[in-house]
Amino acid sequence: MNNLKRFTTCKLFDHRWTKISYPVGSDGERAGKFLRCLRCGKEDHNVGAVAKGPNGAMA
Repeated sequence: MNNLKRFTTCKLFDHRWTKISYPVGSDGERAGKFLRCLRCGKEDHNVGAVAKGPNGAMA
């Protein structure tokens, strides 16, 4: 499938996102997750960048 068709599909029907974990760092812990579209491969690294307090809410 060519890129034009994949990008057009995502523009019409929206991206189909999946969570991908970053590789394990030198300290043995994962740095977080990002989103990648299963159709076109577009990545969103700004998701979950804001630190949250207890129970997922800002304190």
